[in-house]
Amino acid sequence: MRRGIIVGALLGVLLAGGAQEGFSATIEEILRDKGVITAEEYDAAMKKKGLAYYQPARGLTVETVDGNYRLNIGGYAQFLYRYTDADGNTRDDQSDFDIRRFKVVLQGNVYNKNVGYRLQGDVSRGWRTEDVILNYRFGAPLVLQAGQYKPPQARQELTGAGRQLFPERSLANDTFNLGRDLGVQAGGSIADNLLNYRLGIFNGNGPNTSNPDNRHMLAGRLDFNPLGAYSMDEAALQRDKPLLNIGTSFAWQKVGPNDVGSGFNRDNDVMEVALGLHNFDAATFQSEYGSHLTWFLWTANLNATWQGAVFAAEYYRLNADPAVGSDWDADGYYVQGGYQVIPKTLELAARYSAVKSTDANASAQFDKNETQIGANYYFRGHDLKLQTDLTWVDDKRNADRDDTRFRLQATFFY
Repeated sequence: MRRGIIVGALLGVLLAGGAQEGFSATIEEILRDKGVITAEEYDAAMKKKGLAYYQPARGLTVETVDGNYRLNIGGYAQFLYRYTDADGNTRDDQSDFDIRRFKVVLQGNVYNKNVGYRLQGDVSRGWRTEDVILNYRFGAPLVLQAGQYKPPQARQELTGAGRQLFPERSLANDTFNLGRDLGVQAGGSIADNLLNYRLGIFNGNGPNTSNPDNRHMLAGRLDFNPLGAYSMDEAALQRDKPLLNIGTSFAWQKVGPNDVGSGFNRDNDVMEVALGLHNFDAATFQSEYGSHLTWFLWTANLNATWQGAVFAAEYYRLNADPAVGSDWDADGYYVQGGYQVIPKTLELAARYSAVKSTDANASAQFDKNETQIGANYYFRGHDLKLQTDLTWVDDKRNADRDDTRFRLQATFFY
């Protein structure tokens, strides 16, 4: 009661004398100076005020004093211009501006520091939910995760779009990636990131899509880092020592007519591009392949960086085995490299990527490659950068598809 009267009186004095003092002192400072709160109480109050803060390119963070509750709001955006010089006379050239991505990310922890969450969406074309994750960290060797996210797969697909060496991922990755999916996984690191692993089970029909049957996709990944932790980053920024990553992944699924007929999400490029199943309805699928089609994908990668140079190569191999008819294979790869000609400022890059599926009984057939050169200018690392590239397409199965493409893309994190 006594303290409430004193505080009320002080507030009255503040309101009356505000013009004279110009409100230069905070409420906490005045209460401390008047002896209403102790120096320790003042320090605690100011510490709590410091628990809401903004870090450039890392977003706005709010957390409790003990760190058991934490929320970070951030994200990044990419604005793209592309010009396509179309091969032949059947198509017009194309000049196009695009908000390629505008990500909004909310992440943090609740209850204690071991219970984490993440929500990511893209607002470039209206809200589209991408990641919805809840995880529990038992320790570095074991983290359990549930929700919607990218299953363990090719390293390039798991590397964020804002940390690529080129404006976009390779032709091979865009043919054989799994996109996002709904499921659970276990993962972690062993011996200070010498080994990283992930293993999970998923619906297998892409993001925001339920499973129409009792079949699931199984996926796993293993990374070996003999020279120390190797972050998911394709540029040669801020790395003073040599680093090496050797990785492999697999995915397996038995797809049925209901998976195809239910309209799986085409974010899964194995299903859409490599297998071409978006062209099938349930009845057509069953007449062509019977009760199911089992596919198995594996990848292997080598990534290295040292003294401003960076190198990456990845191979993809897909086998499709239908219940009726013969099986077939498809594969692809990319090789790319970059060099910081002006350290942490100007980077030049080159990439070659190819994909092939030419078996007569394959549900999707292709034989295509792309050659690319590019340049990146970093104003502040990945936080603010310009990227440009020039691509020559060689399509061996389709006439008038040997296009030439130019791209210029700006990226910023907020």
